[in-house]
Amino acid sequence: MSRVWSGAERGWMSRAIDLARPQRTHPNPRVGCVIVGAGGKVVGEGAHRGVGTPHAEAVALGQAGEAARGATAFVTLEPCSHSGRTPPCADALVAAGVTRVVIGAHDPDARVRGRGVVILQQAGIETAVGLMGDEAVRLDVGFHHHRRTGLPYVRAVVADADARADEAVAVDIATLIEEADHLLATTTGPRITTRRTLARLAEQGHLYVATEDVETIGALRRAGLVDAASHYVRIGGDQDGLWTQDGLRVMEAGEIGAGYRRIDLERSPAGWSPLVCRRAEAAIPTPYGRFRAIGYESLDDGRQHVALVRGSVKREEGVLVRIHSECLTGDVFASLRCDCGFQLQEAMRRIGEAGRGVVLYMRGHEGRGIGLIDKLAAYALQEQGRDTVEANLDLGLPEDSRDYGAGARILADLGVNSLRLLTNNPAKRAGAEAYGVRIIEQVPLIAGENDHNRNYLRTKVAKLGHVIDMEDRPPGSVRETTEKD
Repeated sequence: MSRVWSGAERGWMSRAIDLARPQRTHPNPRVGCVIVGAGGKVVGEGAHRGVGTPHAEAVALGQAGEAARGATAFVTLEPCSHSGRTPPCADALVAAGVTRVVIGAHDPDARVRGRGVVILQQAGIETAVGLMGDEAVRLDVGFHHHRRTGLPYVRAVVADADARADEAVAVDIATLIEEADHLLATTTGPRITTRRTLARLAEQGHLYVATEDVETIGALRRAGLVDAASHYVRIGGDQDGLWTQDGLRVMEAGEIGAGYRRIDLERSPAGWSPLVCRRAEAAIPTPYGRFRAIGYESLDDGRQHVALVRGSVKREEGVLVRIHSECLTGDVFASLRCDCGFQLQEAMRRIGEAGRGVVLYMRGHEGRGIGLIDKLAAYALQEQGRDTVEANLDLGLPEDSRDYGAGARILADLGVNSLRLLTNNPAKRAGAEAYGVRIIEQVPLIAGENDHNRNYLRTKVAKLGHVIDMEDRPPGSVRETTEKD
């Protein structure tokens, strides 16, 4: 359940964000800190001002002095846990006697993410993460993006010489440029088109790319390298194909120069994959062979997932993989209302026989992402005649809200180069591929058709696009599954 923050707490975090916002700290992140003592009085505050200067927590603690003992610290970014030019801020908060720390956003660097929180918690300090988290990340999108991807945050602008010569267009472009810090501007030609070039420039911070080449924005967009983009074209120009393909939308006429139209990126490429961390590993003997069970924790949402690994999969091509969405009713209680439990067992059997493969058991996917209680409520509606899609929609919930970013990170950690995906669901394949997973084949996984789930399976085919070769059987029968399926 999400934490409900008080208005006072939001006010103090907002104050910390405001302290950090005007600072020029590149390549370090902007960080603000406010320390609140007894009676809700601010006893210390500060912001990091640049490389080699004290961190925000150190500045705020210095102001607070003894008043920090028993106080609450509001800090926009997870306190650091490593020694550099300044001591670790997590240790400083512990030494000062702070009893509670509220954090806007986790450190996005996978090498240190979560360590600051662990230090605080081990010292008995109450720690909470996520207050105004989106606002805290927006303090320095470039820093967060670079730490997660190794690449800079890129804003691309496509405008020909005529468009840039238009005064209104030039002002509009200048506004876009001002929204990014530490800019590296190019004005002609597609100079920045490769991941390698962008990686070399990553420490430059945000990038602003202006080019006359219409194809550059599309190439960067399809490569997942553009996080914001604008394209200036003459009104009446035939650009439908460009914005349909690359997720662009037309701005309202009249917002810029009279003879031109601005088209903006409507949606980002697939979101950042959640960062995951291996937490435990053990052997599990099963009826289908011996598997290694590797437990992962998603550091973004705290969900715990399991990878069942059979044989050697690192740097292997065409590994047989099942990305399985948790289903308590089907997987544990052997419900006949769905085919989930049957698919899980069949996937383990096939991977066991192959001697090599992975079953990813993804938590948080219950009921195609709506959760266990809402799934049971949807079941009740199905008993009244609604199908599985209609029931979700009747509850005001999406028909499918699953995200495969954590699964993609786990496969990358396991070293799987390419895979053969066991699924009947093209959307699952597309969802994984959006995060860079290389799928060379979609392998059908048809199991467990019976009188209780036949309409459910038909709905998945008709409304969700599943590829299932349905066969009606006599009442009470369960369809046999063969390798041909």
